[in-house]
Amino acid sequence: MPQNRTDAAVTARAGEIDLVLVDFDDTLVDTAPRFQRARRSLFARLASLGFPEDEIRRVHHDEVDPEMIHRYGLGPFRLEPAFRETYLRLCAAARVPVDPVVADECAALGLAVAGTPPVIEGAIEALRRLAATLPTAIYTQSGHPEYQLGCIRDAGVLDILPAERVRICRRKSPEEFREALAHFGVAAPEVACMVGNSVRSDVNPALANGARAILVEADDPWVFDIVEPISDAFVTVRSFAHAVGYLLDSSEA
Repeated sequence: MPQNRTDAAVTARAGEIDLVLVDFDDTLVDTAPRFQRARRSLFARLASLGFPEDEIRRVHHDEVDPEMIHRYGLGPFRLEPAFRETYLRLCAAARVPVDPVVADECAALGLAVAGTPPVIEGAIEALRRLAATLPTAIYTQSGHPEYQLGCIRDAGVLDILPAERVRICRRKSPEEFREALAHFGVAAPEVACMVGNSVRSDVNPALANGARAILVEADDPWVFDIVEPISDAFVTVRSFAHAVGYLLDSSEA
């Protein structure tokens, strides 16, 4: 069941909403498990070489991945260079020689992540219900817009919404959120609602602009997404289908 963070949390109902922005990765499709499995495989391989697990995680999460996000953007294509670079930096810090075979193994673990993720059960059907009732658009982020649009198409989203109702930015932020609202012709943020799985990328940018937000809980959130919300004025649900049920004031989801 949907839960408000506080009594002052947003009450979003169909008659009050002029636009629903819907995230893609880990809201409509199950992206995170593939990424998380790849990272765990990398960490296990590096630990088998004798590198301390805490140091592996620190180097990857705190040093390498932020740099690769800045260079390549979000998405799977940063993982190949990020995984290789994590190994190289650990070798440099420990003053041990780099094994080119191991470097290639690490890179291959990251490369294998690319491809359209599986659709979350019930998500596409829920999107169809939502789009039939409320103005709806996909708002997602990626360093590779053409790749992301291909994944969106393969997931069946474009069978419901035209490509003109999809906005892909390099990285979500309060400024990008405002631009998304303007792009879809919404001047008043309070009549817009963002639905997504990330506090950092979905909830906080919406709240910072005075829009509504619904958080779809993630069972295994990415470290980068674990931040504090800037306020309690949002709703938390277990799935996108529940978010749609909440928005439409329906008990079907």
